[in-house]
Amino acid sequence: MLIFYFGRLESLKYGLTVNVHKTKYLKCSRRQDQLKAINTENKEIEEVRSFKYLGSTVNTDSKIEEEIKERIALGNKAFFANKKIFQSKLISKMQN
Repeated sequence: MLIFYFGRLESLKYGLTVNVHKTKYLKCSRRQDQLKAINTENKEIEEVRSFKYLGSTVNTDSKIEEEIKERIALGNKAFFANKKIFQSKLISKMQN
């Protein structure tokens, strides 16, 4: 809690603010604890088990199976959305 407060003071020096309504936190631990919220300035910060960061899924157990499944699904979706284009006779095959 002290770290959050100190970070808030530092950010205010530069005119930055934390949007408490959008802020969530992730705790990485080997123990499976219940999800808890952090209360600060009468506002609640939600704990989550996973979230997207820069296009990758980060989760509490540090496993990437979920990320791999998601990327395969996105690749399949993109392929089948463009399948007619790939099979079109109007597109010539480039030959050197």
